[in-house]
Amino acid sequence: MFENLITKITVKTDKKLLSSIVAFVRNVAINEGLHIEDARKLELVTDEACLNVIDHAFEGQDGAYFDITLERRPAQFVISIEDKGLPFDWKTVDSGKGQGLGLTLMKAFSDEIKFLNLGKEGKRLELIKNFSYEEHPSIKEESETSLPEKTSDMAVTVRFMEGEEGVSLAKCFYHTYGYNYRDYIYYPEKMKEFLEKGLQKSVVSVTEDGEIAGHVGIAREKPDSHIAELIQCVVHPSYRNRGLFNKMMAKSIDYAKECNLYGLYNESVTVHPFSQKVNRTYGGQETGFLLASISERGIEEDPYRQSSIIYYFKINEEPERTVYIPLQHTTMIKNLYEHIKLRRKFEKPTRKATFDLPDHAMVDIKVIPDRKSAFMYISRYGPDLKDLVRVHLKELCLNKIECIYIDLPMNHPLTCNFCTTLEYLGFFFAGLIPELHDGDILRLQYLNNVTVDPEQTIIISPFGKELFKYIQKCQGEGGLVNLLKGAI
Repeated sequence: MFENLITKITVKTDKKLLSSIVAFVRNVAINEGLHIEDARKLELVTDEACLNVIDHAFEGQDGAYFDITLERRPAQFVISIEDKGLPFDWKTVDSGKGQGLGLTLMKAFSDEIKFLNLGKEGKRLELIKNFSYEEHPSIKEESETSLPEKTSDMAVTVRFMEGEEGVSLAKCFYHTYGYNYRDYIYYPEKMKEFLEKGLQKSVVSVTEDGEIAGHVGIAREKPDSHIAELIQCVVHPSYRNRGLFNKMMAKSIDYAKECNLYGLYNESVTVHPFSQKVNRTYGGQETGFLLASISERGIEEDPYRQSSIIYYFKINEEPERTVYIPLQHTTMIKNLYEHIKLRRKFEKPTRKATFDLPDHAMVDIKVIPDRKSAFMYISRYGPDLKDLVRVHLKELCLNKIECIYIDLPMNHPLTCNFCTTLEYLGFFFAGLIPELHDGDILRLQYLNNVTVDPEQTIIISPFGKELFKYIQKCQGEGGLVNLLKGAI
C-alpha cells in the first residue's frame, strides 16, 4: 500500500502521548527535507487530526489504537492517519451537535487533503505537503531580464525530456506565463522525481543550443495506469507558428500506442481555440466541460475564471464494458459514447441492485486548497449517501472551496438512482471520462458562488457547442432545485 514508507506507528488513544508523537512527525519531516516552518504546520494539523480520532472515532475511550504512517511520495511528504473507530455520524455533524473534519485548520496548513474509506479496514485521512525546493538561480535571473531575442528559424528537435533539463523547462514556462502557471514546473527537482518514478513522460522541443522551446507532459496516476492525462502543454512565444505543438502531440500519441494505453485525456482552455484545434487534429473528442475551473491568468492575460473542455483520445482498443445511464441523461450520454466510439453495452438496473445495497456509502475526497477545488469519488453506494455528501458539501462550501466535483462509476447500476439524488443537492452534469477508475466515470459539478460568462467561452466544434449548451441547461435546473429546496 505504501511504496515509499518511512515509518508506521501504532498509537494508543491517550492524549498525553500526542505531544511526543507530533514532535516525532515534525522531526521526520525536517529530516526528509521539509522546511522547518512547513514541518511545524504539519505538527499542528497532525495533532488536530489525532485529537479528532480520539474524541470522535473512539469517543475518548482508553485502550484503543490507531496508526500514523509517514510516507515519501514524488515531491510530497504524506501523513496518513488510519483508524477502525466509529464512522462519522453525518446527521449529527450536519445538525451542529458533532464535530466536522477540522477542514479549516487542515486546509490552511496542507497542500492537499484526502479522506479515504477503507471499508472493514476503517478509514484514512491523508495530509499532504509539497516539498518547497529552492528555485534554481538561473530562473530568477531570467525573470529579472527582458525576453531575449531568438532566432526563429533555429532548428528544433522533438524528443523525450531528460531529468536534468528541468531548469530549461522552467525558463520556457516563465517566458510564456511568467510565474502565473500553477504547478511544480518552476522546481526542477520536483519534475525530475515525477519523471524518474514513471508518473510522467515529457515530450519536448529542443533547440540546437539545448533550450526547451515546447513541452507536452503525459501523466499517469500510477505507473501502470491504463490511461494518462496530457498536461503542461506549452510552446515558447518565440517558437510559435512552426508546428511544434503538432509534432509533440504526434509523438505523445505514438508513445501512448506503444505503451498500450487505452486512451489519453486532457483539459483544454476555452479562452482561445488553438489547443482545441490541435486536439481534434489528433483524434481528441469532447466529452465534457468543467465550468469556471481555471482561475489563473493564461496567455491572453484574461482576469476571468475560465471553463475547460475535457477531451478524450481513443488510442488502443479498450475492453467492452457494461454501463448504466441515468434516465435524464440518456440521449446525451449515448451521443457521447457514439462520438468517441467506445465499445459499450447499455443495461438498465434491476431491483436486485437496490436490495443488495450495503448499510453505508463510502465517498473518497481530495481537497486542493490552493486551487479552491475538491474531488469526490463514490467508492460504494449506500442509503446514507445523500446525508454523507451533503455534509461534505456544506463543509467545503463554508471553507470557500469554489469548484466541487463528484465522480460516479458508470459500471454500477445504482448510478442511475443516485445521480438524481446528487442533482437534488445542486450538482449538475459535467461529462464523461472513460477508463479513469478501471471503468468510465460520470462527473457532476457544483459551483459555490461562482458565475460563468458564456461570452468568454470559445468552442470550435458543433458537437462541443451542443454539449456546452446541454451543460448550461443542466446547471440552470440544478441551481433552481438547490434554491427552491434548500438542499444544503
